[in-house]
Amino acid sequence: MATMATDVITLITKDHRTVESLFERLKAGQGDQKTLVTELHALLIAHARAEEDRVYPGIDAHHGLEEHKETEVLLDALVRAEPGTPEFRTTLDKLVESVNHHVEEEESKILPALAKSVGDKGLQELGKAFQERRAEELKALGVPRQAAPAGSAEGASKSELYEQAKKADIPGRSQMDKEELAQALSKAKS
Repeated sequence: MATMATDVITLITKDHRTVESLFERLKAGQGDQKTLVTELHALLIAHARAEEDRVYPGIDAHHGLEEHKETEVLLDALVRAEPGTPEFRTTLDKLVESVNHHVEEEESKILPALAKSVGDKGLQELGKAFQERRAEELKALGVPRQAAPAGSAEGASKSELYEQAKKADIPGRSQMDKEELAQALSKAKS
């Protein structure tokens, strides 16, 4: 039974891939752009805070902090911009460039250095701390749950929907995507 990978490098890298796929969808104009931006905003902020508080203190990552600040400024601008406008496009492009640069540097320099300095056990411990901090932040950012009636599947992330599906013991849930989970849950509730 493979346990959920908790080493910090796997977790951080997984977030990076998620962010990249959100970028792809935003650039292609797929899906509800506002919702995607909100998701991206929450994920990047939570990811950055978790790195700053739990991962960076042990290593020299001053540059990473600077880049996080730049990312936050661009993210806020993207949240305010109207999808489909030139401003949105330009801000998105700048954000993608900023984040990609950060990701590349982190994955080629910061994380390998971290692995060397803390070893496997340290990576596991940092991973747990990173995950907890990230979850706290996501909760605090209250990913647009205000917009959704309490207990509804709207505004919940896929992992939250999956947890709800697990509680409701919905069969086949591990193969479902976010929409299917939401549908199965609303059927189960009605």
